Amino acid sequence: MRVLVVEPTGLMGRHIIDALRLADRAISIRGFCRYAEPDAPCLEVLPTCGAAGEQPIEVLTATAEGGRRDGPVETIPGNTGSGRRERSIRTVPGNTGSSRRDGPIETIPGNTGSGRPKRAMAFTLGEPGDEPTSSIDLVHGDLENPADRARAVEGVDIVIHSAPPFHPREAAMGTGMIDAAVAAGARRFIYVSALHAQVDSVPGNAAKLEVEAHLAGSGLGWTILRPQSFMQEIDVDAVLETATLELPCPVDLRRARLDMADLAEVVAKVVTEDRHAYASYDIASEEALSTAEVAALISLASGEAVSAGELSEKDLVKALDIADPTFAYMASAVSRLHAWQARNEGRGNANTVRWLLGREPVRFEDYVRRCLTAPLPSEGGAVDYEVRPIR
Repeated sequence: MRVLVVEPTGLMGRHIIDALRLADRAISIRGFCRYAEPDAPCLEVLPTCGAAGEQPIEVLTATAEGGRRDGPVETIPGNTGSGRRERSIRTVPGNTGSSRRDGPIETIPGNTGSGRPKRAMAFTLGEPGDEPTSSIDLVHGDLENPADRARAVEGVDIVIHSAPPFHPREAAMGTGMIDAAVAAGARRFIYVSALHAQVDSVPGNAAKLEVEAHLAGSGLGWTILRPQSFMQEIDVDAVLETATLELPCPVDLRRARLDMADLAEVVAKVVTEDRHAYASYDIASEEALSTAEVAALISLASGEAVSAGELSEKDLVKALDIADPTFAYMASAVSRLHAWQARNEGRGNANTVRWLLGREPVRFEDYVRRCLTAPLPSEGGAVDYEVRPIR
């Protein structure tokens, strides 16, 4: 079975890969890393990064034509432009959340700083010297480019598509991937949508419904998953580093959140079982906690004091300041999503999760303790597979 995971290096993609490999290590996995813009940013060198015990002396910045940004890339939460990272970069394999990386960032051959890299990232995940037990193929391309989409889905049986969040061209990306899957002869398409996508006050929901409708009429065997907001939005390591948890809602307002690992396990079941075609599943937890209660749980589990506070809308939008033309749309979408969730607390029904997984959804306290003691590979734990480029 050959499975394509769109956005495999994102947090959701890495959780899905974890779950697929746990469910069936014989599954052949390919990742499609998208570049939304014609000229993809390159990574600048972080001096001293990779030397044990040393701190990088520059912030991670992106360049479009070899120049420099004036500020940090704010998609890395906690990167404030102070001249050093305030938090670990969780998307770097082997980064355990400590104050330094466990290994250097390998160079990407062919990435010269102008245009799209000519090769995918080629790095081995796991401890130095470990022999990987399997590999994942990685394809780089533009999610809006038909030729790149065709190359990504070639020879694939199942496509797992999760759109870039809060992107103004989300619908075109989703429908384009569906069309590519049909043309390539794929059998099934799993689309990760969003809980309560029918709420039209949240930007992005209309795009998700458009993709769902296109998928339903595609002729593919399809499954639509509609997950809640995720527990992983709260980075336990980062909270403990600052001893503060600030969320964009009053500290006593409860919010329901799903463990992304539960969603990933559902994805793996849908991939490996034949009974989920033409089904739409709400994937949710019924546990709803306030910021104060979450801070208390983290404090109890870690033995360290954590205070709770409210993140203002101004600071929320400021944290999204990225060098991207979609910023205005993204800022509006995030603000309106949080306004909606403040009204309904992001609540959903957990019966589907109970039926699919045969257990209760993971509780937030369990998520916190896992982060502190035995993180999943996608959350900084050790992994044993190799990522290799498709040339």
